[in-house]
Parts: sequence; structure tokens; C-alpha cells
Amino acid sequence: MTIYLDIVFVENIIMNYIILFSTGLICKEKIKQMRLVISSIIGSIYSVAYYITEITLYATIIAKIFLSIAMIYIAFGSKNLKNVFKSLMVFYLTSFAFGGCAFAILYYIKPRNILYQNGNLIGTYPIKIAILGRYIRFFNN
Repeated sequence: MTIYLDIVFVENIIMNYIILFSTGLICKEKIKQMRLVISSIIGSIYSVAYYITEITLYATIIAKIFLSIAMIYIAFGSKNLKNVFKSLMVFYLTSFAFGGCAFAILYYIKPRNILYQNGNLIGTYPIKIAILGRYIRFFNN
């Protein structure tokens, strides 16, 4: 199977932006679009690096936590450790909620060509489903 890194990169930017924007709304943080875009790009670079390198450091939970903290700090620039931790927890919960909604939609429409490789979903997973899952979860509050 062929993985197009440009598509992975762009889809991750979009989804990271949506999750960060939602986190900012929920936490009532000051949202600056450029900071969200930069943070989304950093998260997307990580996801592409995960595919192109053989370094297992990228797959560790510690690396993912540090990346999440960096993304939250870049996106919202909190000076208070308590706000960073609060935003981090909301970021994770929002990510899980959007992902859960997207998988539920995927389960019900059952598209073809779905593959799992090393615990990652590879194959036909349209960005439309992920965005639809985001809207269902966000407007269901």
C-alpha cells in the first residue's frame, strides 16, 4: 500500500487545527489563528516523521506527551502551568471524542479497503468522516 505523505501532512494539519481550536473554545483561551496554524504544522511534522524514520523514539508515549505539551504551549502561550495542564487534558479529551465519533461513523458506513498496520489505521479513511465526526461531537455538547 502506498502512503502519500503530503496527504498525511495536510490532513494532520487540518485535524490538529480543529482539535486545538476546539480546545481553545472549551478552555476559553485567547485564540490566535497563526499560533494554532504553527502548532498544527508542528504536530503534522511529527506524524510525517513517524512514517519516514526508523527511530522508535517517535512511537513512545513520552515523546507524544512532550509533543502535546509543546503544541498546547505554542497554540495558547499559557504562562501558568495550571492552565497548560488544563488545556492539555481538554486537548486529549477532545482528541479522543473526535476520534471516537469518527470511528463510530466509519463503523456504520463500512467503507472498503480498510487495513490496520502496526496498530495504525491505513487505507480509505476519508477526511470527510473525520471532519463529520468533529462536527457531530462539537455540536453535541
